[in-house]
Amino acid sequence: MNQFEWKLREDLCEIARRMYHAGYMSGSDGNLSTILSPNEVLVTPSRLCKGFLTPDQIVKIDKQGNQLAGDLPPTSEVAMHLAAYQERPDICAVAHCHPPILIAFTVAGLVLPENILPEIEMLFGGKIPLAPYATPGGDDLANSIRESIRPRENSVVLLDHHGFLAVGNDIYQAAIRVEHAEAAAKVIYYARQLGGEIPLAQDKVDILHQKHQKVVELESSVYTGYCHADEFLTKQPPDGSPISEADLGQIIRQVVQQTMKDL
Repeated sequence: MNQFEWKLREDLCEIARRMYHAGYMSGSDGNLSTILSPNEVLVTPSRLCKGFLTPDQIVKIDKQGNQLAGDLPPTSEVAMHLAAYQERPDICAVAHCHPPILIAFTVAGLVLPENILPEIEMLFGGKIPLAPYATPGGDDLANSIRESIRPRENSVVLLDHHGFLAVGNDIYQAAIRVEHAEAAAKVIYYARQLGGEIPLAQDKVDILHQKHQKVVELESSVYTGYCHADEFLTKQPPDGSPISEADLGQIIRQVVQQTMKDL
């Protein structure tokens, strides 16, 4: 096993621990994956608590779902991960978990309101799509997320009565999107206990949506040197030198900071 594969396995374990301690992966719930090579994917195993995984427990499969390496069975929801990669050749990581407040909204038949929080407007374009209910595991669940995750501007999907799915250029980015979405759900929940939320002015929302589009375009056009999704395997930076993940993060932070100044 080379150093790159071991690092990706460590990344999956690190994010699994964080999500477990955040309360997003209770018991053996949740699953993570990342692309290793053009036809290889690393996924978390089934039936184990994700808070205590070790790199050697991560399972390697191909993009047809066949197990290539590992003593444990892969997550039973591997078809959903593969569906996300099929619909989005620009991503290389998928995180699926069960954030309680986000799920509570779907169980109550509610959706997160638009035009309330700058973070939701700018990071997610103002709306987190809701996939119809599907039985966990298998093709039904996999197919339920396809329409919602297919558009480039969508990086997250709520699964009705079930959970949440986020995609990214690496597993850290996918996990950050989970955190942002659950934090927004908490704020809206608390606001409703205090009498209800007050919408942002439409002109402010329009500015946030413009910034969201810029972030989407930036993430889809910049080669970081890390992302190993299908779309990026042949994409080279204009000057021949990849932009580091830290540099890309700095660029995105600058966009966010400027947006907040415009509000």
